[in-house]
Amino acid sequence: MNTLSDLWKKLAKKKYREAFVSSQLKRGIPFQIRGLRNQRGWSQADLAKTSDLTQGVISRAEDPDYGNLTFNTILRIAAGFDVAFIGKFIPFSELGGWFMNLSEESVQVASFIDESIEAPKESTVGAASAARQVARPEERFLYGEILKVVQVPEQPRPEELPVESVRPVPGPLARLMSQPHSFPPSSRISGRPSSAIAAP
Repeated sequence: MNTLSDLWKKLAKKKYREAFVSSQLKRGIPFQIRGLRNQRGWSQADLAKTSDLTQGVISRAEDPDYGNLTFNTILRIAAGFDVAFIGKFIPFSELGGWFMNLSEESVQVASFIDESIEAPKESTVGAASAARQVARPEERFLYGEILKVVQVPEQPRPEELPVESVRPVPGPLARLMSQPHSFPPSSRISGRPSSAIAAP
């Protein structure tokens, strides 16, 4: 049984890395399309209708040996599923982990309508990535060594702080105006300080 350690040793060769990335892109997207379609219980004709494509295009898009998918086709299919699609550069450690955990269940994605049934709160947006970074130390197996990610203490949000601790710091002008002033004789008119400051 292949492990991430075995895969990492193979990735030590640059030609293997290039071939592996190409394979995952050309085969991974068709795999995801089939997985999302099966999740919804759709036929290829159903997906073609919602994507404004033909059934033949969907058939080719799901063929891992086709290898000529365009971004326009992928974006049309994403619109048909009512999900987002992003292109993202990632390190090989992340690609290896994605590959080792790949399954039809792992690629299932909720549509926007399904997500809207219970709209995510602002405070929970990005919670998954934040938890991976600061929730607790994490151990990852990379090239035969354990890499420990140092825990970063979470900083309180402004709305969680007492009101007095988030008061704006007075600027130089505010500090100047709060101090007592003595005006030189030239600045007084009829015993009152001038309201204007002469330009130099």
